Amino acid sequence: MAASGGPVQDLLEEATCPICLECFRDPVIIPECGHNFCRSCLIQCWGESEGEASCPQCREIIQHRNLIPNRPLANVVEKLTVGKLLHGEKGAEGKGKMCEKHQEPLKLFCKEDESPICVVCIASKEHKSHEAILLEEASQEYKDQISSCLDNVRKEREKILVFKADKEKESHDLLKQMEAEREKMVAEIRLMHQFLEEKEKLLLAQMEEVEKEIAAEREEHLARLSGELSSLDSLIREMEEKLQEPASELLQDIRSFLQRSQVKEGPPVAFLPALKWSIWDFRDINPFLKGAMNKFRDTVKYGLRLQKEYVTLDPDTANPCLILSENRKRVRWTEVCQDLPDSPERFDTYNYVLGRQGFTSGRHFWEVTVGSEGKWAVGVARKSVKRKGKFTAGPKEGIWRIGKWGNQYRVSTHTGCRVPILGGEPRRIRVTLNCEGGRVSFYDADTAALLHSFSEASFSGETLQPFFYVFTRGYLTVSWV
Repeated sequence: MAASGGPVQDLLEEATCPICLECFRDPVIIPECGHNFCRSCLIQCWGESEGEASCPQCREIIQHRNLIPNRPLANVVEKLTVGKLLHGEKGAEGKGKMCEKHQEPLKLFCKEDESPICVVCIASKEHKSHEAILLEEASQEYKDQISSCLDNVRKEREKILVFKADKEKESHDLLKQMEAEREKMVAEIRLMHQFLEEKEKLLLAQMEEVEKEIAAEREEHLARLSGELSSLDSLIREMEEKLQEPASELLQDIRSFLQRSQVKEGPPVAFLPALKWSIWDFRDINPFLKGAMNKFRDTVKYGLRLQKEYVTLDPDTANPCLILSENRKRVRWTEVCQDLPDSPERFDTYNYVLGRQGFTSGRHFWEVTVGSEGKWAVGVARKSVKRKGKFTAGPKEGIWRIGKWGNQYRVSTHTGCRVPILGGEPRRIRVTLNCEGGRVSFYDADTAALLHSFSEASFSGETLQPFFYVFTRGYLTVSWV
């Protein structure tokens, strides 16, 4: 950059040797043309030849090699080097840092190199074409810049402090929620333990009662049979003795004896059928418990893991005014309805469409990208939901949904409970279904913010399917990523 033309810059140029481009050292003047040079520079330029010489600057022929010292210029250079003309101070060379190269006070600032320099530096080749200003001026300029940066840094610090406080509060709230959910989970598991223990005690008590009845009936039967055996043993001895009598005695009252000796066959001794029915009932309970345990194990196994579902739209249920993409992931509304068969599964009045997937147990979720315009709704519906004619879409009809009508978010119907949306409109909605828990919840899929939750919903063990509604410029896209 060319010199600024200011008084300091002009003076510095006058104090610069045209040969070495440094500040004059022992300046001399050529009388013929009046140009000044460092004595050593001029002698080196002319060399040891005794012939004609010329001015290195204007090339004028010099008749006599008379080197006349330029004392006034030497005084000016001396004053420049000590900073007397730059700052109007005396003894300035003893203040501030010194130039490592020239051992002169750093009184100037090179704007191009953005570094402090001395008065000798500005006259050197390295800085000759650079713009230089007084160090105090540069200091003030950069102080202003630093102050501006400081204000920005302080503002950013305040933002971070606010953000930190928000995060601390949010993490504290999340930990409190986790603690509350942990207590609820432990309480529910303990209730399950208590229920099973009570049922175990009840079944064991019933089995013990049946065992007592079996033992009592066994004792009764054994006592009766023991009495019958004693009677038979007596009869056997009497008959054996009769066989040993002589004929005259044996035939005495023989008919009466034979009548007494006849054994009457009674009914077989057997346990009561009620006791056997009790045993068969207990035997039937064990497979039931095993089956219930397997079902419970599967329910817990799959229920403890929130399962992501890759939902596709069912074209057989879509209202004729809905256009489905080929991959069955996107749905939009069209003003001209399509000519489609009016099957029992198809919605004919409202712009509804269901997902192909059905769920009866476990915990599931899917995500839907929603448009910022038009009307739309997403949720869950019973498989048996009404398909024909007008009806009010809500839990009583088997539909649990959240949607946007105009600039408002509502649940169930377009006139239902309003949902406040914080932090901007959601771009994706996550729908979660808890079949055993009877819950349908909606979240902002990007921020995990809960939008609304239907608790204690009555599913009655029925198959549940994803639900979608679109009107005007709205559109919905099932996310598979």
